[in-house]
Amino acid sequence: MTFSRNNLDHASSPYLRQHAENPVWWQEWNEETLEFARANDRILFVSVGYSTCHWCHVMAREAFSDPDSARILNRRFLPIKIDREQRPDIDHYLMSFLVGTTGSGGWPLNAFLTPDGKPFFAMTYASTEPRFNTPAFSDILERVIEFYAEHRNEIAPFELNRDHSRVSEPTLAALNALTTSGGASSPDELPVAMISDEDEREALTRTADLERAYDRVHGGFGNSQKFPPHSPLLFLQYAHAAGISDEAATMVTGTLDAMMTRGLHDHLQGGFFRYTVDNDWTVPHFEKMLYDQALLLWNYSIASRLFDRAGYRETARGIIRSLEQTFRVGAGYASAHDADTDHREGATYIWKLEEIEQALTAEEFDAMLREFSLSADGNFERRNHLVRVLAPGTREDNPDAAKRAPNPALVDRAMEKLLAARRERAQPDRDDKIVLGWNALVGCGLLAAHRFAGVESARDRAVELADYLVSTFVSQAGVAHLALGDQLQNQEFLSDIGALLLFLTMLAEESPDLDNRYRDTRDLLERRLASLHDDGVWMESRPADFAAVPAEPFDQPVPSGMALAEFALLLREIRSHADYAPRPFADAHGQAFANIAALASRGYFYVVESPEAVSWDSLPVNSVQLSGEGRSSCYRGVCYIGLPPAAGPQGTKTAKKKKGR
Repeated sequence: MTFSRNNLDHASSPYLRQHAENPVWWQEWNEETLEFARANDRILFVSVGYSTCHWCHVMAREAFSDPDSARILNRRFLPIKIDREQRPDIDHYLMSFLVGTTGSGGWPLNAFLTPDGKPFFAMTYASTEPRFNTPAFSDILERVIEFYAEHRNEIAPFELNRDHSRVSEPTLAALNALTTSGGASSPDELPVAMISDEDEREALTRTADLERAYDRVHGGFGNSQKFPPHSPLLFLQYAHAAGISDEAATMVTGTLDAMMTRGLHDHLQGGFFRYTVDNDWTVPHFEKMLYDQALLLWNYSIASRLFDRAGYRETARGIIRSLEQTFRVGAGYASAHDADTDHREGATYIWKLEEIEQALTAEEFDAMLREFSLSADGNFERRNHLVRVLAPGTREDNPDAAKRAPNPALVDRAMEKLLAARRERAQPDRDDKIVLGWNALVGCGLLAAHRFAGVESARDRAVELADYLVSTFVSQAGVAHLALGDQLQNQEFLSDIGALLLFLTMLAEESPDLDNRYRDTRDLLERRLASLHDDGVWMESRPADFAAVPAEPFDQPVPSGMALAEFALLLREIRSHADYAPRPFADAHGQAFANIAALASRGYFYVVESPEAVSWDSLPVNSVQLSGEGRSSCYRGVCYIGLPPAAGPQGTKTAKKKKGR
């Protein structure tokens, strides 16, 4: 292979191919490239991004298309492009370095490494001209060259904090049992989960941490850009179902209402954008990510049951509509849609007022004016991005709004016409990579939609998806990370295995047949998880071309691989009739998904035992089903004869208490 050209025209990644025309001599990350850097003493310039990243596109058009910058890079560096969705391990390592040295992070992530791979400087976006208090990119390159010449012998390796990725002691005991015996641990091998008031106090402390950051005006957390807080919302909903926090309902409904009413929501197609650039959820960054659809489907489905909101049920159905119509690739789902259309951010989605008027009848246009906040000036580049006036289902609490509300049938008809018109426009590019872990999270969301939002077809779709994921990604040789066309990336990641094991374990609750159908696959996944802990530390991956990287403990924005794995393994213990030990509570903002496992392990989930699957309509949302000869349910260490009511720990108590079940 020659290194005096841009070699990304051979890449499989859509993101890498987007840079194939740059004058920069980009290479892919592989051992041949790294050996060339070492042999020729070249500084590694490693640029990480993804195909729907707006600022990645901007830097590609500016700095990476600039002949002067390219000349410096090609002469003095070895430039490497990485798709973060293909290599989350390298992305995590370099992002940790960037955040640790600058205090913030983002993409594109641009890092400079010694020829033997030690990072010494990292940054995000830079332009060909000085901008945002950042020098021009070519000036940065010259300064890096000077710094490396003077300090190359002083650069030390960067090591991640392994303590942040420690396996919890109960999970470590279960993993050790798997590696030594090849089977599930017996009840005597783990301490029994004890029930105490301290559990509730600690859970309340975590919800109070979220309450302090809650935006009571606009919903969500914080007062700047607004991202959908997937894991905190799930934790709060399960805490609310368990009767722990009175404020959880306020935070959940306030945030869900804001997200589905305002600009984060694609009101015409269904589904959601990545985030909004303001704090009142008005103007989104128009990219769409698969993991957002998956986790919001899970959240809105649970909320539709907990709060009995028709608007939440319709929002969940809209997400499924978006998945099937715009993300579906064969039996799986593509990873993302671009924010830009023909290099204009949001161009597909925004409207001049007269465009809306021309597409509709006068009656329909009047209905849209009353349903959405529309104007001649618009809310984004003098155009209108659709933002509803009020959340569906809230007008009954607002008599004035109820009087002003249009006929819903007229609004629906107008929106279908606008969607049809929008489909005639140029569309954003789609990244057709099928990422295993994100697709598994879609499966979890589909099961939630079936169980709690009344979407009967979602269960069959979840089974179809599970069959595809297992047959495509799982073999005795290991678990692949992603598929693009006929090509598989055969590298194992903790986040993929944890998400798939969680999905298949949840699916096993649906019927004894489905339990048996995926039993061998679950056993294989459990063994693969056991291979990804090292001296009590979770490892995200063990690649041949990069050092093994400790797993990321934080949810950002997908639940961390650690949390997915530990929750899946906990459900395995529960469903195998084993006693299970309490999992620790964690930071409510950054590690909220881990707190769901903490709740379940401390008795805040009903454990329902029955010879056949029980209809989810008759169970609380915080329930786990397992097969058994009798019919009973356990909650907070006390077991009951028969099944629990749909809300509240009630029933006929047996004379015997069973701890930990």
